[in-house]
Amino acid sequence: MNFAIARQPIYDLEKNIYGYEVYLRRADDLTKYPSDVPYNKATFIVAELIAELGINRVSEGKYIFMNVTLDSILNKVLDLLPIERVVFQVMPPQIEIGQSIYSSALKRMEELKDRGGVIALTEGLYSGKYADILRLSQIVEFSINTIDEAKANAVRRNRKKILISKIEKEEDYKKAISFGDFFEGNYLSKPAVIKEFELAPFLKSTLMRMLSALNSVQSVREFANIIASDVGMSAKLLRFVNSAYFARRKEIRDLVQACAYLGMDNLKKFTLLVATNDYVSVENPYLWKKSLVRAILSEEIMKKVKPSLANEAYLVGLFSLIDKILGVDKIEFLREVDMDQEIIDAYTGANRELSLALQKASMLEEASELGGEKLNRVIDMLSKELNMEPMELSGLLAKAQTQAEEILKI
Repeated sequence: MNFAIARQPIYDLEKNIYGYEVYLRRADDLTKYPSDVPYNKATFIVAELIAELGINRVSEGKYIFMNVTLDSILNKVLDLLPIERVVFQVMPPQIEIGQSIYSSALKRMEELKDRGGVIALTEGLYSGKYADILRLSQIVEFSINTIDEAKANAVRRNRKKILISKIEKEEDYKKAISFGDFFEGNYLSKPAVIKEFELAPFLKSTLMRMLSALNSVQSVREFANIIASDVGMSAKLLRFVNSAYFARRKEIRDLVQACAYLGMDNLKKFTLLVATNDYVSVENPYLWKKSLVRAILSEEIMKKVKPSLANEAYLVGLFSLIDKILGVDKIEFLREVDMDQEIIDAYTGANRELSLALQKASMLEEASELGGEKLNRVIDMLSKELNMEPMELSGLLAKAQTQAEEILKI
């Protein structure tokens, strides 16, 4: 799927352009957000592209309005932008957050405001629960379908301005100007594409950052501190540890405990898995599931052959189809993200042990799609090569398929 960064003008009462809302959309339909992309990743993508293109080119000297979830406002990627030119449209968190993260988000908004940024409270946060954000905000946003006189008067009493969105027809606009200060909608002006792109560059950037950080850690607690800086990653890692993948009886709620449970050997592997899952499961879920099955099978096969390479075998399976999923050169992509050389050597054949593990895992995964006699023949052949019972290998395949489904839900 191709994606687009689009912008839509926001007008003031004099019908002058006050700013542009800039957002992520599907390239084939600018009215639709690519729902499989987590909001915190969208924030990262939009901020990176605005920084790359230059804010003057994107905004023509006006304000940039950006949708930022309450958790992703902590993302340091926002510091790439000239803060005094940005209106942060703060949205509810996509994943429930605790009090400590909420407090951190409030401090971050205060910092952004002190640096000249504008805080806009979106309608989803317009409740007593988020009174602190209302206090910080300069603008409150409502849809034309939900604004009324009582809400408008309440906002005015708090000395805030009102942005009214989703104005689709003339009657909407007539209603809006009686309540609002700023206006947005297809009736006034439709969105326009700034740039179309594919997800590969953003996955590459994410993996480079993760690998750089992970290669320097010395302890589980240090690792947990790195993961804690990304709220979305933290939540996903906790969901993963508590998923049916591990069949735990007691829920783990603490990030340090979750990292300790996985152990240093597994942390790098699973963190790269979670980081990659956000992107490639959107791009090609069918091929990504095949990759996940291959990863699990490669790891289990390597445990029989050379246990010290089991984690590496997992990553070899995980990235085995990345070229087809993202339309990139696999070797070049993995070199650019600074993947370990032994992983790359598995694809060139230079590391024969890892290459053979992937070959056997791929053979079993592909045979499973055909089923019947073809699958039985492959299981019989591989069970002899691996010194395993056919039933054990069949059980391993079933386990890999089940665990791949669990990962896709993270």
